Amino acid sequence: MFKKVFLVFVFSSFVLKSFSQEQKLDEAVDIPEPLMFDLVRGLGAKKGELEINALSDFPVNHFNSRDVEWAPEIEYAVSDGFAVELEFPFKNFELEALKVAVQYTIGQSNSNKFIHGVQVIGETMMHRDITELSLLYVPAYRFNKTWSAIGLFGAMFELGSDVPDKNYTILLNASVFANVNEHLVLGVEINNTDPMLQGLDSNEMSFLVLPQVHYEFKNDYELQVGFGANVVEEQFEASGVLRLIKTF
Repeated sequence: MFKKVFLVFVFSSFVLKSFSQEQKLDEAVDIPEPLMFDLVRGLGAKKGELEINALSDFPVNHFNSRDVEWAPEIEYAVSDGFAVELEFPFKNFELEALKVAVQYTIGQSNSNKFIHGVQVIGETMMHRDITELSLLYVPAYRFNKTWSAIGLFGAMFELGSDVPDKNYTILLNASVFANVNEHLVLGVEINNTDPMLQGLDSNEMSFLVLPQVHYEFKNDYELQVGFGANVVEEQFEASGVLRLIKTF
């Protein structure tokens, strides 16, 4: 199980790293990260950047059929514009999967408004023979000092004896943010699939809308809080989402 994800990680790291060539980026375009479907550090991350965070998804309704889903993760920029991630998704107190990701920043515009990259994610389930590979393009744009937007667009493919009849999902994520001041960001995130459910569903489309608030403290801690709903097969699932971040 671990071997499958490790091979995905090594291969994708080698491919993306071969393109990075220790690229030297200027000051990267400052774009907030989505709460539910975050990045592997920010686009344009500098070599040596380290982040530890934990995401929690708390059910607000249908308590009998839903669990608390949470995932601690560690992210590190191996070189300028190239970062890796290791994540441990849990359901209540049971480890559900092992997840690795790599991200490469392609570059940014001379106007310092547009920046884009690619992301590869490998995840294997602990209790089912399912391994997922996600390939994503990540464009972002800062309109002015206040407003910015970011997207993650791609597809997820599943391998293994326990995959459902539909073994792929199109991934569409779009978020818009408003920097109120240097510490406070307001945003709304829209996904066509819930990344916390991957490997546990039929891979049919869902619709997640997540308004959110980000607050960055002076000691390199950041708290992100969201409240929204996911519509899955005509079922309305409300959630409170929390991410605590520490950067070094």
